[in-house]
This record gives sequence, C-alpha cells and structure tokens, in this order.
Amino acid sequence: VTWTSNSKRTSVNLTGSYSETSTRSDEPWGFYSLVVQHKVTPETLLVLHQTFGYAGGVFTPAGNRNAEWYGIDLQLQHELASDLSVGVRGEWFSDKSGFRVCSPVRVAQATNSVHISFAANFEATCVPADYFDITMGMNWKPAKKLKLEHTLMQNLNIRTNIRYDSVDGFGRAYLPFDNRRNQLLISLDATLPF
Repeated sequence: VTWTSNSKRTSVNLTGSYSETSTRSDEPWGFYSLVVQHKVTPETLLVLHQTFGYAGGVFTPAGNRNAEWYGIDLQLQHELASDLSVGVRGEWFSDKSGFRVCSPVRVAQATNSVHISFAANFEATCVPADYFDITMGMNWKPAKKLKLEHTLMQNLNIRTNIRYDSVDGFGRAYLPFDNRRNQLLISLDATLPF
C-alpha cells in the first residue's frame, strides 16, 4: 500500500507478508516494512524505514521457539550536483531471539542440519543482540564528466562509504567482528546495471 501527498514531496509505503512457514509446518511466518520519505528540499531526501518480523516455532540458540526481530533506520540524502550525492544513515536492529542475524552469514547459509558448513571449517554464531550502525557515503555517476558515451556506461555508479558497526549481546558478551564488538569499514565499489 502506498500513499503519496498531493505535492509529491511525501510518501508512505507499507508492505508485508504472512503465511505458514513451509509445506511441512503450519507455524506462522510474517513481516512488514514501513518506509516514509519526505523531500525536505528538491535536493534533500529524508527517509525513515521501520521493519518487524515474526517466525513461529523456529530453531534459535535457545531451542525451538517463536522468534521476532525489528529495526529502524533513518537516512538523509543530499544531491550536490546532477552526478554527485552524499548521504548518512543510522540504524538500530534488534534480534532478541538470535534467529535473524548470524555471523558470518555466508557460513550460516552454507551449514547443513548436522552443523557442517560448506563455506568454512567453523560454525556461524547466532546470538540474541542489538545491532547499531552509522554510515556516511557518496555516489558519483561519472559518465558525463568523463565523456563516456557508450550506452552501458551512462549508468555507471561509483560509491564510497565509511561504516561503523557495534553490537550488544543480550545477557552475554558477543564479539562477531573478528573477536571485537565494534568494526569500522571503508569501502569503494562500482555498479554497472545492464
């Protein structure tokens, strides 16, 4: 469901899903996502995003239980020029059941029912915790400035960001970032949609 103001400066979008977990389980599984956007100025966009999820009778670190997770993030994006924008985002995400966030996720997703991972020789950790992050970044679309005329290159986007993550485990220390509870990441990537 989406609502947009008459001025087109504000919109609200609510999506979600609810069903049985699988053909072998009639336990409920559902989530929703709420996104509120407001154009503060023609160049500045403010975004509020809130999520909630629920899964009945799933395996958690405490055994088979009902699990829920929720979070909120706030983003501010500003267009400096037609080809250059900057942004900042802060997020809090709570996985109080230790079901939704596992570290590292690539190991968790490649682990079978007897706890053997095909991605690593160690198990992923799934721990009830609160996760926090703040990210600052920049997007640059260099096609015009670099005179890249090929159609494919018109959509080239170069993105850089600095991200700080922190985690607080519920009831125990949780150190998912190379045996630390905090990490700082600096990254640069390029995307070329086709």
